[in-house]
Amino acid sequence: MADFTASQAAVVRIERAEEGRWDLTVISDSGVRMGHGEYLFDAAGDDAAGEQAAALDFVRDYGFRFESDAVVADGPDAYWAPLLPIDAR
Repeated sequence: MADFTASQAAVVRIERAEEGRWDLTVISDSGVRMGHGEYLFDAAGDDAAGEQAAALDFVRDYGFRFESDAVVADGPDAYWAPLLPIDAR
């Protein structure tokens, strides 16, 4: 699905775009946006577990995963996590 290599994808960024929507972006090690998606939810689903689950589903489509304990806050409504190839354990 992705036209870039595992060594190019560096992080996923999770950012609240508006009430009820989080933007999900795969960013390369050089800072280029490599993929983008949205996570839409209702107020009952607005929690860290839901956001991370949506981000994991999103990056799996590109062949990646991330460790939940590696998620780092980047302001009040933004987070990022380093990506790993899906088959790396």
